Amino acid sequence: MLEALGGHGACSLHQLHQLTELPKSTLRRLLATLVKRRLVRQGLNDRLYRINIALPMISSAEASPVAAAMVEAASPHMQALTEEVGWPSDLHMKDGATMRVVESTRVLSPFHVHGGRVDLEVNIFGSAGGCAYLMGLDAKNLSQIYKKARKDPVFGPSRFGLTLEKLEHELVLMREAGYGFRRPGYLGESAPDDKLNAIAVPVHQGDNEVLGALTLMWTRNHMEYEGFAERFLDRLQIAADAISADLYPSA
Repeated sequence: MLEALGGHGACSLHQLHQLTELPKSTLRRLLATLVKRRLVRQGLNDRLYRINIALPMISSAEASPVAAAMVEAASPHMQALTEEVGWPSDLHMKDGATMRVVESTRVLSPFHVHGGRVDLEVNIFGSAGGCAYLMGLDAKNLSQIYKKARKDPVFGPSRFGLTLEKLEHELVLMREAGYGFRRPGYLGESAPDDKLNAIAVPVHQGDNEVLGALTLMWTRNHMEYEGFAERFLDRLQIAADAISADLYPSA
């Protein structure tokens, strides 16, 4: 079953049944044990099972132990955040020169929002999570990411006509505000337009290194991001700080 998850990626119980030919009752017992032992996790948003370990000879972007630890630390705080404010939250991690959604509480929100997809890659220069991540980088690392993605028409900065100098100026303003926000005109990577806006704050590894970002999103026509941040930024920051503290308790 672990090989099936490692090779195939995220699976439902039915998909695991098809891949392994094991009875579903057996799979449920095995999954309960593996989840308890933190070898497998079940997503909040899509309820799919994902492997938390990297298996030899099997390559899977979802098998990162770091991502697994981050999701485990973040899930209760993300749930509490959405229960308190109503709006859903996504957890982003850097994946090369993009950001990847590794968990979401969209299904838990009482508001009707676009369903989104865990494991979706989003533009690091356009998404709120990406901007929050970039806020925490020094000039050298920021330049490296910019140059790596520069020629990519979908995930690169050219999609927004961004020079490195313009990006650096924007990030200064975001640091002063205390949050990253979705770039105006960026409609996400889903089709059709998800009609959402988002703000985000970094999730740190230790005192300085940025590991990912926690977002809070709302329907775009509800209010501008400044008003949304005024109401909910403090609560979002509390959740992000709690994730960092639980992930690295000795930091």
